[in-house]
Amino acid sequence: MVSRRELESWLNDYLQIDLISDFIPNGLQIEGTDEIDTIIAAVSINLEVIEAAVKERAAAIIVHHGLFWKNDEPTIRGYRRKRFKLLLEHDINLFNYHLPLDFHPEIGHNRLILDGLGAEMRNTPEGERAIGLTGIFKNPVSFTELAEKVNRVLETEAQYFHFGKDQIESLFVISGGGRNELEQVITMDVDAYLTGDAKESTRYIAEEAGINYIYAGHYNTERLGIIELGKRIEKKYDVKVHFVDVGNPL
Repeated sequence: MVSRRELESWLNDYLQIDLISDFIPNGLQIEGTDEIDTIIAAVSINLEVIEAAVKERAAAIIVHHGLFWKNDEPTIRGYRRKRFKLLLEHDINLFNYHLPLDFHPEIGHNRLILDGLGAEMRNTPEGERAIGLTGIFKNPVSFTELAEKVNRVLETEAQYFHFGKDQIESLFVISGGGRNELEQVITMDVDAYLTGDAKESTRYIAEEAGINYIYAGHYNTERLGIIELGKRIEKKYDVKVHFVDVGNPL
């Protein structure tokens, strides 16, 4: 068991939330019980996750996508009311870590994706928190092999636009919603770009720029970090952490 205060302090420090500007409040979003022995981890907060926490008698939920976002509807009604009501009725703490989990040097989504694919991370300047990371394959892989690796590591069926090289030596990764960063990636001289989503114009830009674009799902590209965070918590504290996998094709 761990106190809410101790867990909150460790998480905030480990994930360095004070060093990152975000458009969602990171840390404890809803205060619940003081003592925590069971935790539910998930990519995004939703009713299914909260119901799983109630069933498991969990004292806390930790997610990557929480309840409060800038420019969100400010009233608590409809589906928001259902979520709040269940959390408060069962005294469940809700923690959220968004960009701090994307950027983390050890358990960030991008870092873990590159590790899983067998790519060596290209060093970034000391102290820099880049929105994405570049990986290098010591032995170049074919584009087909890369796509198969992505599906295996992320447990997904990625879609792609194959307009670049057939042999891949360098890969740039932005987990989640990286569709708007394509213009930046085009100038980076990398062989492929892996992210979570795409937009209607992505196909045309990828073809005209001659780049390989792989999109594996916002949800699926952001599972690894929150799963690993749960493992780190279990290792540090005498608590149980269960990952609830609410599948999402987007």
